[in-house]
Amino acid sequence: MPRLKPNDIPLTPEENARVKAAIAADPETFELDDEWFARARPTREVVPDLVAQYRQYRAGQLGHRYLLGDALVCADNLDVMRELPDECVDLIYLDPPFNSNQFYVAAFGDKGMVRAQLRDIWSWTVETENAFQRIPHGRLLDCLRGIILQTGEQSKMAAYCVYMGRRLAEMHRVLKSTGSIYLHCDPHANAYLRILMNAIFGENQFRNEIVWHYNKWTNAASHFQRNHDTLFFYAKSGKAKYNKQFQMTAHKERVIGRGWDSNVVQGGVRQLLVYDRAKAAGEIAKEKYDRIVYRDESDRGTAMPDVWSDINYLSSGAKERVGYPTQKPLALLERIIEASSNYDDLVLDPFCGCGTAADAAASLGRRYLGIDISGIAVRVMQQRLESRGYPAPPVVYGLEWNDFDWKGFKRRALLSRDLAEDGIPGWAWAEDKVAGLLNAVPNQRKQGDGGVDARYFGAFDLDRSKDIVIPIQVKMHAANRSIGRPDMDRLLGTQTAWQNRGLHAPMSIMVTLFPPPESVRVFAAQQGRVTLHTRDGGRQEYPVMQALSVQEMLQRDERPALPPVDPRALVGDTQDKMVFV
Repeated sequence: MPRLKPNDIPLTPEENARVKAAIAADPETFELDDEWFARARPTREVVPDLVAQYRQYRAGQLGHRYLLGDALVCADNLDVMRELPDECVDLIYLDPPFNSNQFYVAAFGDKGMVRAQLRDIWSWTVETENAFQRIPHGRLLDCLRGIILQTGEQSKMAAYCVYMGRRLAEMHRVLKSTGSIYLHCDPHANAYLRILMNAIFGENQFRNEIVWHYNKWTNAASHFQRNHDTLFFYAKSGKAKYNKQFQMTAHKERVIGRGWDSNVVQGGVRQLLVYDRAKAAGEIAKEKYDRIVYRDESDRGTAMPDVWSDINYLSSGAKERVGYPTQKPLALLERIIEASSNYDDLVLDPFCGCGTAADAAASLGRRYLGIDISGIAVRVMQQRLESRGYPAPPVVYGLEWNDFDWKGFKRRALLSRDLAEDGIPGWAWAEDKVAGLLNAVPNQRKQGDGGVDARYFGAFDLDRSKDIVIPIQVKMHAANRSIGRPDMDRLLGTQTAWQNRGLHAPMSIMVTLFPPPESVRVFAAQQGRVTLHTRDGGRQEYPVMQALSVQEMLQRDERPALPPVDPRALVGDTQDKMVFV
């Protein structure tokens, strides 16, 4: 059987042909070869006929399909982690909400054409109370009671800690005994998160409080500049992996550049440290040293301290930027992953945001499992990772219609803010999910938006020489509050207004929770059809207006007719220019 190349280098056409010949010659042995499967992971594109069989086989071995890696899941991370078996993850990095009590605005894609609001505001809801009551007796419950005593009953901080405590407990369960966890936080809640980590992982498993120092200038009037984040590094046990990291100091760079250095060690022994014999020839000839030590020119420097100031904060114009407001540098995640995992280990990021941890893991040959509750975030991650050209493309779960059942979707869509643990009202949750399912993006503005809840960016229309943008309105009313003609008139008016402003909005879509009245469907049909000529060379007719419901899409597999999506809407052309080695 041909050996595959290491380090995720794809097979050449000749090597691919030899692999296929080996499959044909002895398919049963080939299909069940564990070593080949492990090494074939990055070559799914060149052996596409093995993809389904490989995933099914390995998922059975590992205990869950998510553990195959290269996976992005759109769901509540608590629900996802509860599906996983015990001790199945090698490394966890999380950059959770910080309880900053504010909204963040994210601008994704080409020139920030897509904007979305990210919420970091907490309150004690009915669901929070129910969750707190279900926490079993033990250190976590005692810890939360202490936080409630200190911050006040039903305080925002207490609600945040209940939310985080339950999830950290699941992370402890799924982490291997050889695994580690890095919790990224800032001053808003780091004191309480440290207490939670001690209660769940144990004070003895604390390894480091890492300070990531960066330059980010503000005009603080009443305090010092706040220019650092904190990462709490805990191990699952004393068997946790750790690959020692080094940093090259300015002094080390200078001495390596000149080829030699000198020092005096115990007993007054004068040493000459030689890095380059040719450059140090003159110093060697002086014969004034008691000992000559020849060092490797590739000396790795000094052991990495717990204050990291050599990784810069991402500026607004950084090439890595995808528009996420709390995006972290790839270099930061690469250092963490290199330190606490090995090749082909599984890295979990339960608050994956724009996917930096997954990106870093893929670049270093690790498997990744990224989870985020936001549909737009998962789509950004998906297209970001696909644009990198990694041999193994991401597999997305939770953003396909068959990932939802009607009863569950209806219950969550009608949930009030007071009943949701995360404080997200049902209509906002549903808008995000519908947008993600349709490959659209949520609308940031909630006033003066003409009733538009999401926008679908279609591929370039060759006839009009313009990109296509389609307004989508999402109405999550209960069954006794159906939409009517005024709602359709308003949406049609918005579509017309966009066209008058020079946008190419040839069609619009109304999405309801329950099936819309027949009169609404008739009105939509009366608006006629439009022909679009897309960049892929296709020419097809589409309805100018469409009205359909989530119930029909989930129970009857009905879908809106849409032109091909334009992936630049989320990631942007700039991402294609990024090169990582």
